Formats: sequence, C-alpha cells, structure tokens
Amino acid sequence: MAHELTTHVDGRVEFAYHETHGQGWHKLGQAISASDAENVDIWRERAGMNWRVQRSKVRYAVDAAGTLVTDAANHVLFRSDTHAPLGVVSAKYQTVQPAQMLELFRGLARAGGLEISAAGTLFGGSRFWATARIGEASPVSTRDRIGAFLLFASSADGSSKTTGRRVATRVVCNNTLQMAYGEGSAEFSLSHRSKFDPSEVRGFMGLNSAAWDSFRHQITRLANIAMPTDEAAERAIDILEPSARKAGFDAIDKVRDSAAYKRVLSLFNGAGIGADIDGAAGTAWGLLNAFTEYADHHARAHSDENRFASAQWGNGATLKNRALAALLTA
Repeated sequence: MAHELTTHVDGRVEFAYHETHGQGWHKLGQAISASDAENVDIWRERAGMNWRVQRSKVRYAVDAAGTLVTDAANHVLFRSDTHAPLGVVSAKYQTVQPAQMLELFRGLARAGGLEISAAGTLFGGSRFWATARIGEASPVSTRDRIGAFLLFASSADGSSKTTGRRVATRVVCNNTLQMAYGEGSAEFSLSHRSKFDPSEVRGFMGLNSAAWDSFRHQITRLANIAMPTDEAAERAIDILEPSARKAGFDAIDKVRDSAAYKRVLSLFNGAGIGADIDGAAGTAWGLLNAFTEYADHHARAHSDENRFASAQWGNGATLKNRALAALLTA
C-alpha cells in the first residue's frame, strides 16, 4: 500500500477532508465543501464510515471432517459491508461503531465551536478516526504555518482504546506533534470494557483554547533558540537514546552510526521540508521538525500504514514528544 488509508473493494479510499482545511492525504480521498461540512451523513458516506462493526462467536475446526467447536469467550469482529475480519476480542469487548464515533465527535466539536476537518479509516477499517481544527498560527515566518487539531480515534480489533488528543500539524510538510501544555491532560482514553460516554471528555474539550495558547508560546520560543549544528548533533543523541551517555562511548557511537541519527541530522541541516524557513533554520524548532518529519515519513516500518499508526499512537509519537520535552529545556 502506497499510503496509510483503507482502500475499499470498490477502489474508494476511506478518507474525506474539509476542502478549506487543506488537501487530502497524499492527494487522496473525497473533498467535502464548506456548505456540506455540517452534514454528518455526507461525512459518513465519503469517509467510508457508513458500515457497522458486527460480531460472531469464534468457531474452529478440530478434525479433517470440519467438526466445529465454539469458543464462547471470544468473538470475531467483522465489517457489515464486506464481511472482512477486523480482529478477535473477548466477549466482554464493547464495540464503538465508526458512525457512532463520528456523530459523537461532531457533537462535541460543534459544542466547542469547531468543525470536522477530516475523517477516515486505517488497516482495513480496524481503526477509524476524525479531526477538528482548533486554530492556526505561525511561530516566526508566515511561510511556516502550524495548525492545531483535535484527533479522536477508536479501534475494532482490540488494539487500542478510544482516545482523544490535541495535535499540531506543520502545514508545509504535514508533520504532526502532540500538543503539550502546562495544565490539564494532553489526552484522554476510554477502555473498550466500558461504553463510550461523551460526558467523560467534555472537561478535556473545555481546555482547547488554553492548550493552543500555551503551545503557540512554546513553538515561538523554540523558533527563537539558536541551535548550532554541533549542539543539534549532541541533542539528537540524547533524544534518540536517552540512556546512551550513561552506557558509555560504545553506546554513543552506536547511536551516531544509526540510520535514524543520520537522517534526523540530514533533515535538520537542510534536507527537511521547510528546513530553510526563518525560525526553522538553525533553531530548536528546526530540530524538532527534523524529528517529526523523520517519525512521520522516514522511520523504518513494515508499511506506510504502520508508520502512520506509529507516528500518531506508537513509538513515533513517543519519540516526537520526547524531542519536544527535551528541546523545551534548551
């Protein structure tokens, strides 16, 4: 797969985006006009989220004759439209429907004066997500615009909880970073062992404005911290492997020889998208963007699907947040 999104059997990519909020991912997906953006039925149809998660008890053959035994403690989840399997979960697993999450997210976004910005599915539909835009700003240069979004996601395979977090996207290269700020929680999560209750996230939504104001101050500060190449090289070691210096010279040399280290420094030193922009070139903000571009577009992964998931919820997200925390101490 050449991109991170589910392709339906009819060839449609299960992704839709608000046409005034930017282009589709890898120029794919279905655009939704501003006049249609309030219609959740249109979002559900064009984002490919108009199917249901269904379930059945697990059955398996125990002999050559095909004798079936039922495992009542586990269920297989599958798509209602294609019957494609999504995952095997316990019988107690509480499913969240794609359309249900989209409807609830739309309601929460509207309550906060926001609009849905994008929505879609990953991994054949086993994960689905939606975003709403909070705001946009530039740390130093008007060429370097940062958009703030709410990202809601859930799964239908037992791999992840229903989560919500604030993320920032550097428009020039679509790098994403979880927004950090001084007060409150940076994200929330709800287990699939309990039913999805939107009332549990209203407090999280109420902090959007404070979170965005704090994050804008952080990125402006980073854009004004000079970062010479030699200092960037040393800080990259500590971010990629925080325990390397305690382990000794061999561990440090191992980091310096790694493909990740070499790629991050190459991106910082001019190869990165937007690396030459005022406020990014030779600054802590530029080094942070080198890490986000690496995690989002260059880190080793089995597929682009895996890299996208890692960059939003896994090791890639952890690396980006570690880089942000480290550089804020510069």
